[in-house]
Amino acid sequence: MDIGRRIYDLRHERGITAKDLGDAVGVSQSYISLLEHNKRRANVEVLSKIVEQFGMTLGQFFAEGAGPSVNLDRLYKSGHLHAIADARGNVEPISMRSIPVVSRVAAGDPAGFTDGEYPAGFAEEFVPSPADLDDIHAFALRVHGDSMAPRFRDEDIVICSPGRVPESGDAVVAKVRGEETTCKIFHIDGENIILSPVNPAFPAQVYSKLEVDWVYPVVICQRREKR
Repeated sequence: MDIGRRIYDLRHERGITAKDLGDAVGVSQSYISLLEHNKRRANVEVLSKIVEQFGMTLGQFFAEGAGPSVNLDRLYKSGHLHAIADARGNVEPISMRSIPVVSRVAAGDPAGFTDGEYPAGFAEEFVPSPADLDDIHAFALRVHGDSMAPRFRDEDIVICSPGRVPESGDAVVAKVRGEETTCKIFHIDGENIILSPVNPAFPAQVYSKLEVDWVYPVVICQRREKR
C-alpha cells in the first residue's frame, strides 16, 4: 500500500491543505509533503493523528488492500503495530525520483510568485521525473496564463533543468528584473534577450542581458488534468 499517496488523496478529498494538516498534528508543512511523497516515514503516533484528522480509524485508513482479517486498531492498541512498522517500514520503495513543484510561472506578463520559502528540493506538490533527466536541481512550475498556448496551457506543469544551457528557440523559464518569472521562447539578439510567446495575441518581451537573472530550459510539460 502506498501510504503517502493515501494521505495525499484523503487530504485533497477533504479540502485540507498540507499546512493545516501539519498544524493539526504538530508537524511542519514540509514534513507532510515528504510523507506524501514517501521521502519520510511516519511513526505510528503521527500516523494515527493524521488519520484522526480525516475522521477515520487506522483500520479504515488501511482498509484499501489491508484484507478483511486484519484488525489494525487492535494491533495498534496492543502495541504490535509498532513492531511491524519498525521491522517492515510503512512506505513503499521509491522507484522514481520526484520533482518539486515550487511555484507558478507567468505565461503572459512576467509576475512574481512565492515558492513558499521551502528549502531546495521541498514542496507541497511533486511530479515524477522524466527517465532521462539526471539534473538533481530540476524543479517544476505551474503555468499561469495563455501566452504559450497551445504548447503550454494554463495550469500545465513545466519541468526546468538548471543544469542545461538554453539554446535559441528553446522554451524556457526566465527570471527577470530581480523577482519576476515568465515562460517564453528564448532568443538572443546581440546584448538583448528576446522572450517570445507562442500565442500571437501576446507581444514579445525584450530585455538586456543585465535584466535577466537566469534562464532555464523547459525539458518537459505535464498536461493538466481535464476537469
